[in-house]
Amino acid sequence: MAAAWAAPDFGRWYPYGMALNLAQSHGRVVMVYFHSPHCPYCDQMNTFVLSDPQVSSFLEDRFVVASVDTETPEGQELSRRYRVPGTPTFVFLVFRKGAWEEVGRFFGSRPRAQFLLELRQICAKGGACE
Repeated sequence: MAAAWAAPDFGRWYPYGMALNLAQSHGRVVMVYFHSPHCPYCDQMNTFVLSDPQVSSFLEDRFVVASVDTETPEGQELSRRYRVPGTPTFVFLVFRKGAWEEVGRFFGSRPRAQFLLELRQICAKGGACE
């Protein structure tokens, strides 16, 4: 199912399917970022957290990031599949034993320091952020 998507203006962000393929081949955790163009909390995350150079660098060095617009047909289907309660939602996946396993998720906007702390916890749990 192909859909138009828009990557944020910072870091390397990929469509969902491409992110899974890259993460699987490189042994990385996928961060799936569910967002909406009409979501003020997504705007907060984009403006104050995800665009921060420290956050952007941390993500690029340790994760493969997928950008999913929940207003597209593909985004709606993925939102149902992952039971996304609203935006922004971050779902973390790792490929283990032949299948994708969810190793964490969080919902809503948060300050940069808290976001980085949670990313470090996901790395420890996912075991694929070296």
